Amino acid sequence: MTISLQWPNTQFKISVADAKQFPETHLPQIAVAGHSNVGKSSLLNTLFARKGLVKTSKNPGCTRLLNVFEVDAQLMVVDLPGYGYARAPKAEKYKWAQLIEGYLKSPKVAQLVLVLLDFRHGPKDSDLQMIEWLNEAGIRWYPVATKADKLEGNAKRKRVKEMFDALGITPILTSSLNNVGVEELRNIIIQEVFTAHD
Repeated sequence: MTISLQWPNTQFKISVADAKQFPETHLPQIAVAGHSNVGKSSLLNTLFARKGLVKTSKNPGCTRLLNVFEVDAQLMVVDLPGYGYARAPKAEKYKWAQLIEGYLKSPKVAQLVLVLLDFRHGPKDSDLQMIEWLNEAGIRWYPVATKADKLEGNAKRKRVKEMFDALGITPILTSSLNNVGVEELRNIIIQEVFTAHD
């Protein structure tokens, strides 16, 4: 079966503060996880080809709920709260962690988690902890490097190798600034989610 998604036909559905409030759906799902300043909102807007659909901010840690989007009435995309925001109160960080874990452990779990990594810095400890948790939970994940336009030449090649060594897989290099890697990411989502869903 050939799947074709019209990405601009993406609609915001709901924000929930508890995984139990997640809407009932028969659609396959992906979740998007990443450090609080990784550029998640910008990449989602680029992925959806819908400028401003996902709220962006210069201040990290603004996604504090599960934000649910529906793509072309065929796919649900769940924007998870950013993790690793050092300035957030401990109680707030605990609440975000519980929200993420509650969703990923629920029967409504995503078929795939896109783990966003800042290409300028490579995987942080919090990223590796997230990946370890996903592996232990048996949840499929795929690494996506954001802000790939920030490095060039030898620095770029070196960072790609470092990320492969740390993750065991080469991430898709993306940039919200110039749309690099976005079409490849869309194809990966379709391949990974709908093949598994069938």
